[in-house]
Amino acid sequence: MGTSRLTVLFDSPLLRITDIDCAHPRGGCGAERGDERTHLALLRRGGFGYHLRGAMHVGDPASALLYRAGDSYHISHPFAGGDACSCFEVASAHEEELFGRRLRGHADATRLVTAAESYRHRALHAALAHGERDPLRIEEAATALCRAVLRRDDTPKHAPPLSATARRRVERVRETLLADPCANIGLTELAALADCSPFHLARVFRRACGTSLIAYRTRLRMALALDRLAHGAENLAALASELGFSQQSHFGATFRRHVGLTPRAAREALRPATLAEARRNLIAGRRPRP
Repeated sequence: MGTSRLTVLFDSPLLRITDIDCAHPRGGCGAERGDERTHLALLRRGGFGYHLRGAMHVGDPASALLYRAGDSYHISHPFAGGDACSCFEVASAHEEELFGRRLRGHADATRLVTAAESYRHRALHAALAHGERDPLRIEEAATALCRAVLRRDDTPKHAPPLSATARRRVERVRETLLADPCANIGLTELAALADCSPFHLARVFRRACGTSLIAYRTRLRMALALDRLAHGAENLAALASELGFSQQSHFGATFRRHVGLTPRAAREALRPATLAEARRNLIAGRRPRP
């Protein structure tokens, strides 16, 4: 008799991500299932059969499976060794916007997954397993991954200019993030402030600002970090926590990637004495001391 271990890795008003590790032996169809929210299953290893309306669809690391709310189905285990997957669900009100409308026939049940998408899935799973809980980072990454797997790009190639309403929504969100870039506010909350759906907000924000919400907020956080370091912040662990990073190492890596040097090096370079020496060298045309 096999077992399945279910672990909820993330749960917010918008999105739930569940890890399923299945150790069932090879075998045929199990009991009938249903009464679940629409969800997309991405596999990391192994495979299983998804039996829907007389047809079997196989999920494996190269093939995602899409379950539609209201369908009854069976699961089989045609491969030995079990399987492991992540299931992505969104609130019922947003199912069609993220997963699209139900298609006729069985083509709707399975999608091919590229190697790049598998990497993004692995990276997101690893971040969640290691304690990442930033709702905006997770929700934006997860919905972008689902959208990529489902090959849904709602941005026209020659998009018309944003409407005045869309611009106001973007500015409202920018003001919110600027007022407190350290807050771990989620996509649902930002969308409520903008009075639109979370996925619409993510699209119009990228169009208006040329970057994602999480990248924009990270820039604000790095600017705030530089300000704190310029004023002599000594405790880098406390600074990382203030800026909303769960670990100092994560803060350090993000800072170095965006700024080009470590927080300690930046703090030393921004010290008044160091700046004064650099100014004197610049005026005198001397090289700074090594």
